[in-house]
Amino acid sequence: DDWNLTDTPCNWYGVTCRYGQVTGISLQNNKLQGTLPALNALTHLQDISLHNNLLSGSIPDLSALTHLRTLSLYLNQLTGPIPELTALTQLAELQLQTNQLSGPIPELNALINLQKINLNGNKLSGPIPELSNLTQLQNLHLADNLQLSGPIPDLTALTQLQTLSVNNNLLTGPFPDVSTLTQLQWLKLGKNPLTGSIPDLRRLANLQILYLSNTQLSG
Repeated sequence: DDWNLTDTPCNWYGVTCRYGQVTGISLQNNKLQGTLPALNALTHLQDISLHNNLLSGSIPDLSALTHLRTLSLYLNQLTGPIPELTALTQLAELQLQTNQLSGPIPELNALINLQKINLNGNKLSGPIPELSNLTQLQNLHLADNLQLSGPIPDLTALTQLQTLSVNNNLLTGPFPDVSTLTQLQWLKLGKNPLTGSIPDLRRLANLQILYLSNTQLSG
């Protein structure tokens, strides 16, 4: 409603404004097609919610959106790499799952306000980057990329973590140290060639799901 019919975008469907500046674009579930436009001019944006559409092409540069809190582009047909995100220090939710994104996971350790990362079901490859600064992180989902490799990084500082899903990749090395993750409810490491023994998990009193099938864990 009202898109391109008026020159007052703050009145358009799905657009939120504050003091005349666009702060949110929420157009999920609208069967949108085509590529994402350049958004860097909208420097007051806090929320981009375009999930469950038919968007294609690459994610544009978002480095000017330093107030962004939510980036929700899941369930589209996006391709190419995840762009550099280090300037988005206010970001709390990064939801890019179920696309066709490829290449490495970018540096995320500067995004200290992140609470949710979901990159499931893409074609990402290479190692999982350092995440030790993300002490507010509650959900980390990197499953079903098939090509993430190398060891699982140190997660002991992520004491608020409730769900950890990295299953169905090529991750190697030992079972990660999860002894400090006492809020953990889901732990999904299956379908990775992990080796070594399963540690004592008795401190994980909130654990509901433990998925370790199709690994090389022993003992």
